[in-house]
Amino acid sequence: MEKNPHLSSFHSDVKENRLVLKIDIVEKETPELSDPIVICGLPGSALVGKLAVDHLIEELPAQHMAEIYLDGLAPQVFIESDGTVTGLNNDIFYWKSRVKGIPDLILYTADAQPTVQESEYKLSEFVVDYFQSKFKAKEMITLGAYVTGAFPKDPKVYVAATEGSLVKEATSKGCQVMTEGTITGMNGILLGIAKLKGMRGYSLLGETSGFALDPKASEALLMILEKLIGVKVDMKELEERAKEAEGVLQSVEALRKQQQHQQGQEAGEGLTDQANENEDKKKLGYIS
Repeated sequence: MEKNPHLSSFHSDVKENRLVLKIDIVEKETPELSDPIVICGLPGSALVGKLAVDHLIEELPAQHMAEIYLDGLAPQVFIESDGTVTGLNNDIFYWKSRVKGIPDLILYTADAQPTVQESEYKLSEFVVDYFQSKFKAKEMITLGAYVTGAFPKDPKVYVAATEGSLVKEATSKGCQVMTEGTITGMNGILLGIAKLKGMRGYSLLGETSGFALDPKASEALLMILEKLIGVKVDMKELEERAKEAEGVLQSVEALRKQQQHQQGQEAGEGLTDQANENEDKKKLGYIS
């Protein structure tokens, strides 16, 4: 079998409980980057992190560097407008800064997160190893959603970081500190593995109801990102998408309030203070 010259030497087979997890990376370009910051935004609640990274890729613009293919993704393909099919994959882009003091960037996103837990951990470790060994990356920022179930007019951005000094830095730029809860999926796992391997960084989470696509929360993330690393992009397209989504969110909110009212009438009384407190704590487990 002829060897693909673009197939990276990064390849992994892991056997766990008789399940083989296979990951391959196809490199389209190998740029020379200077101390790049890795920014990750995988699909999650309301697509907050992915929309933010996709917008960065489009507006910078960033160049397509590599594709990652793996077992463990949903068994499906996308149908394109011309009738052709494309499989699910992960994409890595890069952007070289031309301004002193603003870092080069590596941007990592995907069509979907793995459906198998072992694949989430293995893929996260794979990409962290790749960024470290190939580009000597020392810092990572993951972007995701902070799901509250409410519909904020001005979404806050919450932060968790690998070290206290970074938490202080983020709060000085307007972030709210997470003091409990979890960050689910790869938007959390990536930062955890990066920390174990000696990288530093943040997880920035845009406040969202979680009920529908939320470009406004994505915009809030990018505004904080600009303050942290100095990378600024035009927000016009994202603002237009936020306006389009606002009508959907208002309809969802109205329906939700109606359902809550009906449930309250059936129960004869609202939730107690203790129940409300328990519900708030429960929501913190759905951050991703």
